[in-house]
Amino acid sequence: MTEDVTAEFVRNPPEYVVSDDLGWLDEIVMRVTGTAVDMKELVATRLVRDYRAFRAAHGTRTDDVGQFYKRGLRILRAGEVEDRARAIFLGGALGGATEERLAAAIDDIGARRPEGGREGVLYFCADERSLVTRTGGCGHYLVYGSEYLFCLGMRVVDRWEAKRVLKSIGRPTVLICDIPMTLMRERLIREFGGMMVERAFCEQLPDQESHSGSPWAGTALSIPDDLPSDCIVGHYHPAIVHDPLH
Repeated sequence: MTEDVTAEFVRNPPEYVVSDDLGWLDEIVMRVTGTAVDMKELVATRLVRDYRAFRAAHGTRTDDVGQFYKRGLRILRAGEVEDRARAIFLGGALGGATEERLAAAIDDIGARRPEGGREGVLYFCADERSLVTRTGGCGHYLVYGSEYLFCLGMRVVDRWEAKRVLKSIGRPTVLICDIPMTLMRERLIREFGGMMVERAFCEQLPDQESHSGSPWAGTALSIPDDLPSDCIVGHYHPAIVHDPLH
């Protein structure tokens, strides 16, 4: 974003300023400098070179936040969540909850399927407001905890009972994490690099709104590995959380 490139952008703004395809910026750079460049690749390369980590938030519900500072965040291991569902819903206090119903729920959801399964992924939001606001739509992680646990519960008992039980455990917790750039998928780095560029250029025009900066822009990301405990830099318990499943 040299002064000459920015000035040319302001003089002759493209019809569409978008993050997924930075061809509009490549064309401006060519006009100004005569140089062919892939801006998306260039931004991604420099993000990896110049930054140690990508800060994002992880939402959960827990009565033991200390566990995360000891062992970090773990990708979904279906067996662990299924054992937790067994302990919560099959303790004898909930009528109709049986091992057979849990087995049917596990089979129905298919968390271990190679395609479309749930195992091996850890989710975050780059904009932590996504975890608490109506427009963000991710508050269920804070209200009920594990999405897989909730899906099992609503099949073992029913939706209302599962919500009641899970809301009685722990409290909404947002964990602030520094994800090492080495754990970020290249596709994600390119995606967020494009969003940064879109927003930066839209700020040069008084009437141009950046989609990537709007409350409705998706900022979810995932990594395929556990996050070490020393990557968790803080946490808080939000007082107000919008429940999208209410």
